[in-house]
Amino acid sequence: MAYLFGDSDVAAHRLKVLADVYEKSTREFVAGAVGESPSLFVDLGCGPGYTTHALADVLQCARAVGLDNSEHFISLAQKTQTHRISFLLHDVTCIPFPTAPGDTLYCRFLLTHLRDPQALTRRWATQLSPKGLLLIEEVEQIHTTNRTFRAYLDIVESMLEDQSRKLYVGPIVSCLEVPGLLKRRTNKVKRLEVCTHKAAEMFFLNIQSWKHQPFVRTNYSSELINGLTTELEQLAVKSDDKSDIEWGLRQIAFERA
Repeated sequence: MAYLFGDSDVAAHRLKVLADVYEKSTREFVAGAVGESPSLFVDLGCGPGYTTHALADVLQCARAVGLDNSEHFISLAQKTQTHRISFLLHDVTCIPFPTAPGDTLYCRFLLTHLRDPQALTRRWATQLSPKGLLLIEEVEQIHTTNRTFRAYLDIVESMLEDQSRKLYVGPIVSCLEVPGLLKRRTNKVKRLEVCTHKAAEMFFLNIQSWKHQPFVRTNYSSELINGLTTELEQLAVKSDDKSDIEWGLRQIAFERA
């Protein structure tokens, strides 16, 4: 599983910013979906582990394990391990996982990078304990009046589509059916306004990871990409609370049948 946005130190920093931006909405989603504290919580595509730690705190689980196929991200995450939180190198598109069956599996913004969410969800269901939960957060839509943000998002959407992936994978996830294995418990869209400077910081850091991709070099001029990079950097240094961008986050909880 190749991650389009890279696993450099810049990419790790972007994931820290992203974790901070979405932490409150993710904590609320997970706390509302999970009743009893799970014995084993597994974070799929954990990156450097920021959200793994946050959700282990929310869930007060006996054990939390983050899985990722990036050696660099896992090496960063393992520096933060505790007696109950650990991290393992593993491609989450492959089963079995190197853990016992999980009571709660979680992923955020992962299926947007993977082909065939239906097949993957079916595989993941087999890694749940009886009555275990699979919690998924993905992008449903992003509304913005900011011209720079719109240009950036259009490029990312096209780049993902070129790899048979989708930026706005939420509607697909919403319709997932895994008869005999999973039943849907909750399915909603959470609206989340993000401060303009925080969105710009995420986008500015991200563009560093993909601006030299062959697809980008073939389809967009260096002048356009350099100009977009500069505009995002300028927006990122503003520290007011203004927001002209809103995410719609598809949040779904499945239960193992």
